[in-house]
Amino acid sequence: MLGIRGWTTGVGVFALGAAALLAGTASAVAAPATYGNIEPDRAASLTVHKYLHQNGSFTGDPSQQPADGDFSDPVAGVTFTAYPLIKNGSAVDLTDSAVWPTLKDITPGAGCTAPAGYTLGTPVALPKTDATGTATAALSQTVYQVCETDAPANIVDMALPFIVTLPMPYENGWVYDVQAYPKNGAGEIVKTVSPQQDMGLGSVVTFPVTSPIPTMQDVWKSWAITDVLDARLTPEGTGVGAVTVDGSPLDPSYYTASVQGQKVIVEFTNAGVAWLNEGHAGAKVTIDFQGKITAVGDGTIENQADLWVNNPDRDPSVRPPLPSNEVATHWGSLQVLKRAAGTTPPVGARGDLRGLEVLKRAAGTTGEPGRLLEGAVFNVYQAADPYATDCSAATKTGAPVSVNGVTDFVSGGDGVISVKGLFVSDSENDPVDAPQRCYVLVEVKAPAGYVLPANPDSPVTVKIGATPVTANVAILNTQAEVPELPLTGAKGELLLISFGAAAVILAIVLIAFNRRRKVLRD
Repeated sequence: MLGIRGWTTGVGVFALGAAALLAGTASAVAAPATYGNIEPDRAASLTVHKYLHQNGSFTGDPSQQPADGDFSDPVAGVTFTAYPLIKNGSAVDLTDSAVWPTLKDITPGAGCTAPAGYTLGTPVALPKTDATGTATAALSQTVYQVCETDAPANIVDMALPFIVTLPMPYENGWVYDVQAYPKNGAGEIVKTVSPQQDMGLGSVVTFPVTSPIPTMQDVWKSWAITDVLDARLTPEGTGVGAVTVDGSPLDPSYYTASVQGQKVIVEFTNAGVAWLNEGHAGAKVTIDFQGKITAVGDGTIENQADLWVNNPDRDPSVRPPLPSNEVATHWGSLQVLKRAAGTTPPVGARGDLRGLEVLKRAAGTTGEPGRLLEGAVFNVYQAADPYATDCSAATKTGAPVSVNGVTDFVSGGDGVISVKGLFVSDSENDPVDAPQRCYVLVEVKAPAGYVLPANPDSPVTVKIGATPVTANVAILNTQAEVPELPLTGAKGELLLISFGAAAVILAIVLIAFNRRRKVLRD
């Protein structure tokens, strides 16, 4: 996934001054300089070439544009401002020979304040650097302090101020159109989601955040990453699990982890900042932010972290943080209806909560042979193939899923089994942002007077942010069989009738026999 994940961030500086350039700047082909005396009426300019920090020692030629391939990774959208240095109420006059010996001792003021012994004149803002990282402004001949005064959010630290003279001495001549190369180091902050281990509400969700330590030519003053968790996530303890650097545990004395409401803060201690200043550019710090899910809401819980560099108070008005990419974890719920065998669901019952109400009304209608059943106990299992296109053939795997510490889900007086909060998918692990996940609902105890179904496993589908009535909505139980009472029921009645008929016949025979005997006697 692209987006902010691919952003690079700048944190270095390149100090440009007459002495420094004369001492160390080289070019494959030096541009010709103008020789002789300074021409005070000649036009002058400053061009800034803004790149990420480069490997190697090639720093750029102040007398000419860079050649193709000299540098990589230009930085657009950066603003530099040139401040003429004022001494004794006026700009420095470079035609005065007494001035030049004093220039090598000028040190730029920290935070773009004026150097000692000078004040800053009216600022001249260069245009924002373009797609090639370049910006140019025409300037009068004098001495300037140049500061990086604005940059995109992905630049986490300003370049240090530098001093430049127009014209500038170079190669025994004078450069009136000076090319400056203040570079930035590369860094980034990337957030992901760990594969979910526990599937129910009350589970811990882990968001690893990785940030390579950027190249810093300035002195490190502070380093922190913050993560404001969604209201549906409760920070676990300090809100932080493992903290590593290049895969190994980071010395715990180098950082603190704390929670302020929903904000989790990991901040380097003085010992950690000292470690940064030893030079660890490129080392990857990874922090596992953690929160326990307490509610489903709309089903999607988003998360983003912020990197704060050299901003000890984490004041966005001083320097906004660099945000990570945004990630999401998705959840849903489940409701199914428990009823006795014999109730026929109405044709076309909807697969949602309104459909469930239709089924409940139908099951309780006078004259219906079935009823809603209370007291059935169910477990929920993960499906062996959780992301099958059709969940109807899902089979269970593993141990029962726990939701807020509960594994037994019981049908209520309305016959509904409710499972609130089951994991569906996330934005980082395959299948990314899957809309539904298969589970298996297993009846482990039937209501009193009923028996378990022949197959107690019922595949169900959980969808992001929904509480669906699944296609398997009606889970049926039949009444238990018991021994028959003696002489009751249809067989008993038939036997009594047979005995009664025999008794009548016998009585008739006896009466007829007695009458015949009496006739014979007479």
